Amino acid sequence: MNKSSAAPSFGEATKALGDLLDQGAQIGISVLGPLVSSSASMVGHILQSVSPAQASDCCCEIPPPCWEPRHLGEVTSFVCPGGTATVRLRITNCNMRQSKIQFTTSGQNAGVTIAPPDLTLGPMERGTVAVSLPVAANTGSGEQREILIWIRGCKNHFLRWIVEVTTKGATNCGSEIDVDDCPDYQHHWYDHFYCHRHCDEQRG
Repeated sequence: MNKSSAAPSFGEATKALGDLLDQGAQIGISVLGPLVSSSASMVGHILQSVSPAQASDCCCEIPPPCWEPRHLGEVTSFVCPGGTATVRLRITNCNMRQSKIQFTTSGQNAGVTIAPPDLTLGPMERGTVAVSLPVAANTGSGEQREILIWIRGCKNHFLRWIVEVTTKGATNCGSEIDVDDCPDYQHHWYDHFYCHRHCDEQRG
């Protein structure tokens, strides 16, 4: 007597295939679960170890455009009535050619003297210029004058000089500012094609 078994129906075959795939997925999750969990924990630990100051510390600050004059900062001189405020500029010509450097002032510059008004410096030479402002004896305490000092050499620079009158004893009647007057041959990622690398008098 011949024995025969009926073939599984299409529905049964589909169910069996689904059960097989489900079992494979469960096995995969059981194997990869601990690995994924440990990786996420490691990433979280690294992120927590980075302080907000470190995360925000970026070196991508873009300086002013190359065609703007270079700002030397701001300096305040305190002087008694009847005294003289002075700021000294020590200029270094860090160029391999002779350079003539001129000094002018703008703003509240009445009575300001510059000695000497210009310098001629050879390669790598250094010179000093004194900018002075006498203050009248009847000047009231707390009065201020703001003067822009311009240095025009290889590049243009400016210093914001504030002279403040005080009757409590001047602690800073004079200051000295170092100015490196140099061409800029270093190319940065933020530079544009129109940036001139040499000294201004060599332009063109």
